[in-house]
This record gives sequence, C-alpha cells and structure tokens, in this order.
Amino acid sequence: MAGIHRAVLLRAVAAAVVLAVAFGSEHVVGHALARRGAELAAHQHQDRPHRAPARQVDLLRH
Repeated sequence: MAGIHRAVLLRAVAAAVVLAVAFGSEHVVGHALARRGAELAAHQHQDRPHRAPARQVDLLRH
C-alpha cells in the first residue's frame, strides 16, 4: 500500500515540475519575443528616410 502512495506522490511531483517548467519557459520566451520585436521596430524606424509630414487637405475648400 505504501508503494502505491509513493507512486502517486511521485507522479504528482513530476506533474507539478512539468507545469512549473512550462509556465516559466512561457514567461521567458514571451519577454524575449517582445524584446526582439521592439529591437526590430527600432531598427526599421532608423532605416526609413525622413519624410516631410503629409500635407493636410481641406476638402471643404475648393
């Protein structure tokens, strides 16, 4: 009987470890992707030539 309880306990611990690793890696990967996206956006912003602001068109005046 003690062997059965030990097996159940070991399975529960293993499941808890797997869940902890899954949630921890999701957190780390999410931050890495966000940081990389910000770096790409900054890089693309630097590569664009500076443009003058678009002219505003007054559609009510002809």
